Amino acid sequence: MDASSGSSILRLSEAVRVLPGPTNIGIILESASPDGKAGVYLVDSGNDKEAGRKILRLLEENGWVLRGIVNTHSNADHIGANEYLQGKTGCGIWATIGESSFIQHPIIESSFLWGGYPFREIRSKFFLAKPSRVTGSLGEGTDHPDFSSIPLAGHYFDQVGILSRDGVAFLGDGIFGEEILAKYCIPYIYNVREFRASLERIRDLEASHYVPSHGGIIEDPAELRRLVDANLRVSREVEEAIVSILKKKQGFESLLKALCDGYSIDLGYAQYILIGNTVRSFLSYLSDEGKARFSFEGNVMYWEGV
Repeated sequence: MDASSGSSILRLSEAVRVLPGPTNIGIILESASPDGKAGVYLVDSGNDKEAGRKILRLLEENGWVLRGIVNTHSNADHIGANEYLQGKTGCGIWATIGESSFIQHPIIESSFLWGGYPFREIRSKFFLAKPSRVTGSLGEGTDHPDFSSIPLAGHYFDQVGILSRDGVAFLGDGIFGEEILAKYCIPYIYNVREFRASLERIRDLEASHYVPSHGGIIEDPAELRRLVDANLRVSREVEEAIVSILKKKQGFESLLKALCDGYSIDLGYAQYILIGNTVRSFLSYLSDEGKARFSFEGNVMYWEGV
């Protein structure tokens, strides 16, 4: 991986560059220019206007014109610079149908995560990006000469990975790097079954490079398979921990406390929302699998193992 001009950019292939960061940003070079200019597509845009300014400066330094942003999914750290970049360049934005509403109306995300109108602290850039206009659709049946999409739902509603025309795979949050798994212990998962199915899809994916949004770039398929196994193991460990706690009937708050105590996690509001949302997803999964059931006593919802 050679450094390109524009000091922070890594060259992965003839068509692909990566801007590493808290959220890795992909840059796919256009194969054919309609106007004689060197066009590029971004894979995600980072978390805020400052990320957008940095990206725009790097594009200008390299003589690249931004044609569009291809969003793997709609979490704020992936779409946070959409509005700034679209406003500055008029670029298009591609997303799946399931993620487009969140991108165009980001209040939906913070409302969904909280379960009602979000309080002030979660009306911040971490949960609430600026709205941007989706102009193109990703998903089955859609085609582009420079990239295609890979269904990777599970972490979020309708997430996709992006495969460049020369075989670089951007995996979004379909898989997390080892450091992320170690740091956060309980990764955010919306749909447990689909998250695991997407990991198996990633295991079988043929590419020259694999780029998680949060983690190091992988070239060796054996290393990718090890990371898939690590992500699956973490999701199963969380499931097993919840099942163990549910040997005794629990309300949601007591379950969340016991789980976080077991992982030595000190909750603040952000982790409370994200881990709490994930725990509810695991409860739904366990209920669907016949491994847990709920009941109501004294106007309190309780969960227990079956």
